[in-house]
Amino acid sequence: MIAAPEAASPAERDTMRGILWMLVAVAGLGGIAISVRALKPDIEVPQLLFLRALIGLIVITPFAVSNGWRGMISHRPGFQVVRNITHVAAQYCVFFAIITVPLAEVTSIEYTIPMMTAGMAALTLGEKVSRYRWYGMAASFCGVLMIIRPGFAEVQPAVLMVVLGAIFFALNNVMVKKLSMLDSASTMVFNMNAIQIVLLIIPALYVWVMPEWRHVPWILGLGLSGMITHYCMSRALVHADTSVLFPLDFLRLPFIAVIAWAFWGETFSAWVVAGALVIFTSTYITTRRETRGEKTG
Repeated sequence: MIAAPEAASPAERDTMRGILWMLVAVAGLGGIAISVRALKPDIEVPQLLFLRALIGLIVITPFAVSNGWRGMISHRPGFQVVRNITHVAAQYCVFFAIITVPLAEVTSIEYTIPMMTAGMAALTLGEKVSRYRWYGMAASFCGVLMIIRPGFAEVQPAVLMVVLGAIFFALNNVMVKKLSMLDSASTMVFNMNAIQIVLLIIPALYVWVMPEWRHVPWILGLGLSGMITHYCMSRALVHADTSVLFPLDFLRLPFIAVIAWAFWGETFSAWVVAGALVIFTSTYITTRRETRGEKTG
């Protein structure tokens, strides 16, 4: 007689919920990069960031208000401001580079974020980062190196902006994890968009150009993708540790590479394919261990 599979424990179900939320967030991140690439030749970065925050605020406000006005107020408003300054800096660095650096390369460099996030979370939040998580992230980083091939290809100055943006994003992720312990996902997204509108309105007006009708679908895509990403990421972080969730972002690479090829004719070499396979395999194995609830410490 075949034994029935053991039911998942509450902790395992919670981790799986976090993974599902994070997968939706990853799709949103891909939508952001594609929308920026389509818009940036005509619209400057400060205006793009402002429009993204404005659309996000319009969409999230009804959800935030439905929980009452008190639900829109953060328990840590000062921390929210610091977090959003960091997030704006991270976005600016990456958006600035997207027009000149191939999307697959930008995405590859961003894959240092999970490793940096896990390290920062271990130091500041006391999260336990098991050896298998470190092994998985190290293997994924090797996949990134296969794609970038430092020393074998010329490194553009804009690439350094992506690296700086990755550092800011990792710091932002740790702040989001801390805030998710105090604020709901809708509160965090509402505060994010409201604060960023205030931070960006003057820089945006300085470079403002009137969008054309052909820009509208991409602007909506940018704003909605940003809101979906941060809402889903906030929900994911409630259910699982950062070091479990952020390696899933590696799945964004094949999605971005295919879209960039289809829309802008960007090609990717066999090194990109090989690196992506290494990244996917290491992410899959690490995630399987986490969802099984194995003692990996």
